[in-house]
Amino acid sequence: MKIILAFLLFGFSFSTALAQKSPGTPASNDKMKAMLIQLDRDWAAATMRNDMAFMKKFVADECMFTEADGTLGTKAEMLRDMTSGATKTTANQPSNYSVRLFGPDVAVIRHNINVAGTERGKDASGDYRRMHVFVRRNGQWVVVDSQSVRIGTKAMATK
Repeated sequence: MKIILAFLLFGFSFSTALAQKSPGTPASNDKMKAMLIQLDRDWAAATMRNDMAFMKKFVADECMFTEADGTLGTKAEMLRDMTSGATKTTANQPSNYSVRLFGPDVAVIRHNINVAGTERGKDASGDYRRMHVFVRRNGQWVVVDSQSVRIGTKAMATK
């Protein structure tokens, strides 16, 4: 009897652990992916509006940005450059999204983006491939890491 009770207790514990770690249903995953894509599109629009309130809320304090030229940037530097006008985005068109969910609170998003604007006085217009890591904290999604790679003919010409 003790062996059967132990076996049942183990089986219950194991199934509970699996239930907590298993991903959502395909429908709920699709809904989550669509919501994350919209959040990324909102971020692109906020960049064009120079919406500092959105940036402060959505970008995690410890977020690191790997720029297309390989330099690293922080949230503080991004906010400073946007506030001063050193960085100005006039067009920002994301496309070709890919979203991968890693449990209920982590997502990696990749997409192409066509950008028009300047960074620290230099023309930054062109096509890029971006990857962002989103984490859900206290019910809110924030970006904790972002990387941009220039693609297309301009990228090839710099090699």
